[in-house]
Amino acid sequence: MKNKTRYSLSDILPVLSSGLLVLSYPKFSQGWLAWLALAPLSAALWRARTVRQAALAGLSAGFFFYAGILYWIYTTMRAGGVSVPVSAFGLAALSLIMSSEFVLISLFGFYLRKAGPRIWPYVFSAGWALMEYGKVLLSLKAVWFPWFMLGYTQWEHTALIQAVSLTGVYGLSAAVCFTGALTGTLLATGRQWGVLRRLLPAVLLLSALWGYGRRELDRSESVGPSGYFSAALLQPCVELYEKWDPGKAGEIRGRIEKLLDGLDPVDLVLWPENALPGWIDDPFYAAWLGELAKKYKTSFIVGSVSRGDGRHVSAFLLNAAGGITASYDKRRLVPFGEFVPFRDFLGRFVKPVAALGEFTEGRLEQRPFRFGGAGLGGSICYESIFPYLFESSARGGADIFFNITNDGWYLDTAAPYQHFIVNIFRAAETRRPLIRAANNGISGMIDPWGRIAAKTGLDEPGARVVRVPVYSGAAPSPHAAYGEWFVYFCTALVAAFLIAVLFV
Repeated sequence: MKNKTRYSLSDILPVLSSGLLVLSYPKFSQGWLAWLALAPLSAALWRARTVRQAALAGLSAGFFFYAGILYWIYTTMRAGGVSVPVSAFGLAALSLIMSSEFVLISLFGFYLRKAGPRIWPYVFSAGWALMEYGKVLLSLKAVWFPWFMLGYTQWEHTALIQAVSLTGVYGLSAAVCFTGALTGTLLATGRQWGVLRRLLPAVLLLSALWGYGRRELDRSESVGPSGYFSAALLQPCVELYEKWDPGKAGEIRGRIEKLLDGLDPVDLVLWPENALPGWIDDPFYAAWLGELAKKYKTSFIVGSVSRGDGRHVSAFLLNAAGGITASYDKRRLVPFGEFVPFRDFLGRFVKPVAALGEFTEGRLEQRPFRFGGAGLGGSICYESIFPYLFESSARGGADIFFNITNDGWYLDTAAPYQHFIVNIFRAAETRRPLIRAANNGISGMIDPWGRIAAKTGLDEPGARVVRVPVYSGAAPSPHAAYGEWFVYFCTALVAAFLIAVLFV
C-alpha cells in the first residue's frame, strides 16, 4: 500500500506543476505562484526510479501545461468552422509536441541527480535557461513555437523584471526555476530540517533581483528623453472573417476614416497588421493612403501585404505628403498560417490558413525607419516572441520599437493578453520604448523599463494617442550590447557538470 501511495503521488506532482504555471500566466496572472511552480515536478524527478518515470513526469507536466495556456487553439479553430474532433485533436497534438521541452529538461534533471541535492537546483535552472534559449534558436532553422518563457510570468512585477536588461528573459526564467527546484529538492530528499536556512539562497536571489530592480527604476527617474512625438495607435476592430471580403472593403475604409476624423493632430498614426482590406501595390489603395496622409498632414506606418520583391507581410512608412519612404518585411512568418513548413513534402497535403496564401520571409537584418530624428525598429505580429530580432535592431540603431498585429484570430481568450505581455520584456531587455497597434487589441505603449504607459481594452474600437519619448543616442542595454553572455555561462556550467557526472 505504501508503494502504491507513493507512485500515485508521483503521478500527481507533475500535473500540480502544470496547474501552478497555468495560474501564473494571463488571464489568471498569479505570477507569484511561478516561484514554486516547478517544486512538484522537481520532487517527482527526485522520486523517479527509472528514466521512463522521469520522462513521463515531464510529458504530463508539459502536456497539461500547454493544453492549459494554449486552449485558445481549440476556440479559434472552432470559430473558423473546424469540427469539434479536429479542433480537439489540433490542441492535443500541439500540446503533445510542445511537451517535448519538459521531457527534455526532465531527463536532464533525472541524470543530474548524480551531482547531489546541493548542486542540483543550480545546474537544473541553468539547464532550463538553455532549453528556453534553444527553442528560440531552433526557430532560425526549423519550425517551433517559443510562446512560453518562465520569466514571462513576472510581467506585472516591474522591479523583478529589470534583470532582463542584463541577462535577457533567460536569466529571469532561471531565477524562477531555481526557487522551485530548490524547494522541490528539499521536500523530496527528506532535508526539511532547517528549511529556512536551506532556502536562504532563494531568498537572497529574490532580494538581489528586487534590489537591482528598485535601483534601476529609481535611476529611470533621472534619465530624461531627448524629445517626444505624438502617435495615434489605430484599433479599428475589423472582424477577422470580413477582412478579405470585397463586399466589406468600403465599410472597412469608412471605419478607418471615421477613426482618423476623430483625431487631434498627431505626428504619426500606427496602423495594425494588414490594416488595408487589399494590397498596398493596388493603385487604388496607394492613392487612398496618399490622400489620407495629405488630408491629415501626418505620417503613417501602415501594415499591408505587398507583391514587391516577393510576397511579403509588411509595414510601410508614409510621409505627410503621401509618399512611401521606407518599408519593413516580416522576418518570422507564422507556420501553417503564412507559410507551409517543409513545403516540398507537406505542401501537397496542407494549405496555409491565411486567405491570401503563402508569403516570403523578409531579410533578417533590416534598417530601422527614420522618423523625427529617431530610429524605429519594426516587428509584426508574433515576431515579438523572438528576442534576437529586437537585440539586433537595437544594435542597428533602433531607438524605439513598434509592433503591429492582428489578434482577431484569438477572439476573447487569454491569447491577446499572453501576446501583449511579451512586448514588455522586449522593451525592458533593450531599454527601448515600444508602441503597439493591434486590430482588435491590445494596443499600447511600454516604456524602456517595461512599465505599461498606455493600454487599450480588447475589442474597443478607437485610436489611442500616446506621447512617445525619444532617447536618441542612448546606448543599448548590456544584454542588447553584449549578447547572450548569460546563456554562455549556463552552457559552461551545464557542460562542466555533465562531464563530471557522466564521464568522470
